[in-house]
Amino acid sequence: MDFWHIIGDITILLAVAVFLGIIAERIGLSGVVGYLLAGTIVGPSVFGWVASDEESIKLIAEIGVALLLFTIGLEVNNKRLKQLLGRGLIIGSLQILITGLFTFSIAKLFVQDLKTAIIIGSMVALSSTAVVTRVLQDRSELDAPHGRFAFSILLVQDLAIVPLMILVAFLSEAPEAREVAAEIGSAGAKLIALVVIIFLSGVLVLPHFFGAALIRRSSEFPVILGISTCLSSMWLSNSLGLSPALGAFIAGLILAGTPFAAQVRGDMAPLRYIFLTLFFAATGMMASFPWLFTGYHWLWTAGVVVCIVVGKSAIIWIVGLMMKEASRVSIAGGLCLAQIGEFSFVIGAEAFDADLVSNDIFQLMMVSSLITLLLSPLLIFKSRAIAFVLDSLLGSAFSVFEESAERSISNHVIVIGYGVAGRNVVKDLHELGHNVLVIDMSPTGIKEAQQEGATGVLGNSQRRDVLEHAGSKTSKLIVTTLPDYRSSVQTIQQIRAISSNVPIVSRSRYSIHGDLLRTAGADIVVDEEECVGHILAQKTMQQLGL
Repeated sequence: MDFWHIIGDITILLAVAVFLGIIAERIGLSGVVGYLLAGTIVGPSVFGWVASDEESIKLIAEIGVALLLFTIGLEVNNKRLKQLLGRGLIIGSLQILITGLFTFSIAKLFVQDLKTAIIIGSMVALSSTAVVTRVLQDRSELDAPHGRFAFSILLVQDLAIVPLMILVAFLSEAPEAREVAAEIGSAGAKLIALVVIIFLSGVLVLPHFFGAALIRRSSEFPVILGISTCLSSMWLSNSLGLSPALGAFIAGLILAGTPFAAQVRGDMAPLRYIFLTLFFAATGMMASFPWLFTGYHWLWTAGVVVCIVVGKSAIIWIVGLMMKEASRVSIAGGLCLAQIGEFSFVIGAEAFDADLVSNDIFQLMMVSSLITLLLSPLLIFKSRAIAFVLDSLLGSAFSVFEESAERSISNHVIVIGYGVAGRNVVKDLHELGHNVLVIDMSPTGIKEAQQEGATGVLGNSQRRDVLEHAGSKTSKLIVTTLPDYRSSVQTIQQIRAISSNVPIVSRSRYSIHGDLLRTAGADIVVDEEECVGHILAQKTMQQLGL
């Protein structure tokens, strides 16, 4: 294929994707929906405007997923990584195992071939890192409890692509057990080698480059070094037979400790958006909608889509409860992950090429996957509202109270949220001799608050029974430090429904949300952007000697 033909096809894909993305945003959907539809429309199943083979476009588009994970890695410090891969590793592993086995059992009822059922189970077990993280980032919910819960599972799923690809190779070639063990051992050794090489490079080499005086004075060299690190890690990971996106994420983790992490992340954003748009459009090209309307294929597809959305949501919710995760967080996280992801396409394509699945099964999974991806932005958008309703209807014991919480507490200060902001508030209040009660959804946060001498209540502050248990009627002040304005608004509204007199001080991450918090009932709103502006001005004056 001529190089300029590929450039022309990429131009067509981007133009149609942007056009449909704008329309999707205008009607209240995520732009990702428009990008996926664009690929379907210009692809071979509809108009066939793209002449390049799908593999060429996919190879370029894969860079988008890698760049996304690289920039996410730049935001993950050591403490956050431990939180994500601590309990998250167990939760993610259980989710993959249970979802795969459950799907395999259902598929075996309709498909006689054992290998086909295994492939279907493997595909359904994985979700879309690209779609979920993109939408959560756009909604500033990646740091929300359900966002962290979903992302930790996605990280484990990305790691699982290695053994799952080995499984596909095993099914296609049926090697001896000794060969399978060798393949698994080789994959594990490659993963360790990848981490060690990138880590040593990040510790021994990169600090010297980034610490050079010439690099510090330049606005472009840090970005070039960052991109070079990302691409070299992707190449190394691919050379070792691992996911390029995994290598990019590890590289991001290494660079997160450099002072240029924010600059690299910001300057790489345009590239990331371009390649991600290509990825979604290329994904849309894989589905054949004419096949969907042949015979009763549409009925089978509808059934598969419903099973994926409902089944994966339910399984993740149950796994979350097994690991003592909050019910609402588990439900919302399950809805965020209720789709078949991009790495499932890789497994499906490999299985199809190896004649492990028929064309009808392949198209059924591809079209169902695309539909679940189209539904994902809407499910993520409504995940917390749906989780709140289902949690109430199910009557689950969502609000788990610490035994040490004193029900008769009064004349105290309630601090909602025990992140960085909450810790500082509690610390200052204790120094002044105030009695403090902390409400947080993290057991770790509650434990830390109790170690600081505060009373802890584990639960959702948006629920009235939690606030009543915390003694909001008898408190002298309530401080909300939640970063998400929606959670803060709902919390303040519940507080005002209980008491119209208690003073409320609320954090506002962005200036545009201040009026919403005041309307909900906050007496004082601390605007983070305004505070940062004052501090910047003060430091600037000090630097100028004024």
